[in-house]
Amino acid sequence: MMIKKLNFKAALLCAQSDFLKWLLNGRMIILAALAVFIYICSVQPLTENSALMEKPLNVLEPYIAALNSGSLMLFIPLGFLAVSSDFPEIDGSSMFSLIRTGRLNWFFGQLINLLMMSAAYLFYIFSASTIPVLFSGFWGNEWSSVALDFGNEFPELSQNFGALLLPKNLYNHMYLFDAAAQSTLFVFVYLILMGMVMMFFAILGKKSVGLIVCGSLIAVGSALCSVKSELMWAFPMANSVVWLHYTEFRREPFYPIYCSWIYFSVIVVLLTVLSLIFLKKFDCSANISEGKQI
Repeated sequence: MMIKKLNFKAALLCAQSDFLKWLLNGRMIILAALAVFIYICSVQPLTENSALMEKPLNVLEPYIAALNSGSLMLFIPLGFLAVSSDFPEIDGSSMFSLIRTGRLNWFFGQLINLLMMSAAYLFYIFSASTIPVLFSGFWGNEWSSVALDFGNEFPELSQNFGALLLPKNLYNHMYLFDAAAQSTLFVFVYLILMGMVMMFFAILGKKSVGLIVCGSLIAVGSALCSVKSELMWAFPMANSVVWLHYTEFRREPFYPIYCSWIYFSVIVVLLTVLSLIFLKKFDCSANISEGKQI
């Protein structure tokens, strides 16, 4: 019988093993393309505006812009989905691991692995967006003049791509460190939610369906955000973009931040509970067969 008592050490060992497999996966080459995309869509537009003003950026601003950009917030979760499409990795060796550690330890090992994958992925985005401005920018809790005053100094360029990356909805309502922390945490739980969807459908033996559901959530959510539909708040995309919660000038959020935390918490907890319920009937061989067909 594979239902055993929870053993944190066994779960952690399972997580470490699968995390290393993930890091060494050939799909990681996708991250090189993501880094180029981050540079083109976040770093370069801001550094060009900085050069025009002859004033430095805050080192964290390209990172904050990346986590709040409409185009990048489509590709960041898609990139995670691409490099983590095997999650939870279920192959021939997984069956022996599942028997040895027990379903419960395997499940919590996958949860720990998901936390580590999401954190590592976000750290990569942080590195890709901050390293190019590490020596030309400054550190601090203040927004740069490039973010605050570019439109005033160059009104004819006030609608260029770089000027729109850090909207008033963001810097009028919070300090830079707050914006960086909240953006990071929201994208982190967004990635966790995607992983839990994949986990739930893998336990049901429908791993490919989980990927389709995640892709649909990302695509539809992005489309609704682009047209600012009220329906966007039903999807994780809008709830993970900090500036969408605010108008340009009103102090109170247009959509309360705590509502987004409730949204993510309820869905992640629900998926975790449902996964634990169906774990008793989890058929590892069904996922291995499906993987071979794919």
